[in-house]
Amino acid sequence: MAIPAAFGHDNIGHLLSDKLLTVPRFQRGYSWVEQNVLEFWSDINRARQAGSTYFMGTVVLAVDLEHADRMLIVDGQQRLTTTAILLIAIRDRLNEFELGEQWRSVQREYLADYVLSQESHKPKLVLSPADSGAFEDLLDIDKTVCAPGPVFDAYTLLRERIEALAPDKSDYAELLQIVEYLATSVQVLTATATDLSEAFVIFETLNDRGADLTTADLLKNFLFSQAGSAKIRAVEEAWVRISGAFSKSTDFVRFIRFEHVSRKGQVTMRGLYKAIQGDIPVRTGGVMAYLDGLERALSIYTALKEPDDAFWSANSVGVKDSLLAFRRLGLESNSPLLLAAFAHWNTTDATRLVNVVANWSVRAWAAGNLGGGTAEKAFSEAAVAIADGSATAIDELRPFMKGVVPDDSGFRAAFLELGELNTTTAKYLLGQLERQSRQDRGANTDALPDWASRTVTVEHIIAKSSKESDFDSADEYQAFEVARDRIQNLTPLEKSLNAEAKDGKFETKSPLYLRSEFELTKLVGESPSWSSVEGDARNEALADIAIRAWPY
Repeated sequence: MAIPAAFGHDNIGHLLSDKLLTVPRFQRGYSWVEQNVLEFWSDINRARQAGSTYFMGTVVLAVDLEHADRMLIVDGQQRLTTTAILLIAIRDRLNEFELGEQWRSVQREYLADYVLSQESHKPKLVLSPADSGAFEDLLDIDKTVCAPGPVFDAYTLLRERIEALAPDKSDYAELLQIVEYLATSVQVLTATATDLSEAFVIFETLNDRGADLTTADLLKNFLFSQAGSAKIRAVEEAWVRISGAFSKSTDFVRFIRFEHVSRKGQVTMRGLYKAIQGDIPVRTGGVMAYLDGLERALSIYTALKEPDDAFWSANSVGVKDSLLAFRRLGLESNSPLLLAAFAHWNTTDATRLVNVVANWSVRAWAAGNLGGGTAEKAFSEAAVAIADGSATAIDELRPFMKGVVPDDSGFRAAFLELGELNTTTAKYLLGQLERQSRQDRGANTDALPDWASRTVTVEHIIAKSSKESDFDSADEYQAFEVARDRIQNLTPLEKSLNAEAKDGKFETKSPLYLRSEFELTKLVGESPSWSSVEGDARNEALADIAIRAWPY
């Protein structure tokens, strides 16, 4: 699509005065922080005092097809919003000086028109829903409070500068000079398109493929530019739904990458944007087809993050412990494989794979094989095998895991060398070891205490606060320092019993261990004493159980 010859020059104050502008709902919210706002202020003030013009970049606009009197801001919302906030701060200072004609002129010319037929003010600039509440609070001169957030923070910063510039009523001319400067000397290049799709083509061209933009911004711009005017509203609504599921842009982009890898294979974050550009067919409906697939993947991705998601309630295969393992151990590199399975296999088989992948991932984690891209490569290749139909069963995925998932002897050796564990990781590992220990004895696991409950804690068998004087020898103390937060010195314990145990010596705590519902903890309590010898023996025993708790 050719870029239309709808370019021109304007001044940012005049732009706010001359047009009714709206930030589209899908645009990210106002995000300027203190550094951005203060640079904006100092740059403008410095140029004004020097008597020179100031160029503020390009503003890309599109005709609002739903509101013919308004233009949509595709690029430039941060600068336009900050300019409007500055004008509000000036208006409020003029009002404090009881200069009614002056503040009303600023309000009427740059901030809001009074519409007689509606008996209300019509704002010149309308922000997206995330920021509109705070901005409307500021626009209303009678309001004494404002919703907290970036908009109000920017106002506070600029208000402080305005008060410093005009500390007394006699200084009000300085404020009027800023208003005049914004209207006549702060220049912008304007590019106006007939619709959003066209506007995003202009935007990406002007930004040299999006320098300083996030991957999410780039992808949004590309999708909107390819949507076509007939589909732009549907694309916008889908984008808002999908992106709205994430509070952070980085998390959103991570999901987009996982979804792409689940179909097309490994790609770096840096190469993601170009890969997606090549993935979406240039045809009518190509963008919506991509977003529909992304939305389907999102429902699975969300469920994989949340063990209590309704998605799992309809499935007879239990996956709660596996999903908690992904969360507690930070196991994300397997996401493309699971997304591929739920996209191409029946739900039951895909759900069974969740538990198998959890076992593989824990083994790889213990062996230190999840970093460096090796595991991600293996999981992505397995995902593609599912996507292209060459892998239709779990056993057909195992060859991809060679070199990543250790065999029994390798896993046992790695488990014996596990280092310090945080509480959440230790609870998961001990919970699974407890379950397997009961299964090994043929005991009923239905009555197994919920290891993930807040009523269950991780107990240090030899108190974490123990000092060298508490040990029979320096060697024993040295051994304790090594094992302090390792699995051989940790055991699950009910919170009520833990409160009684406090930081006592083993001899005083062992009777409490015998009262625990956890079999692993009772076994510890049966020992007449505890030293590095017992700790090492327990480590060996737990490693034996681990092979069966996380089978290959």
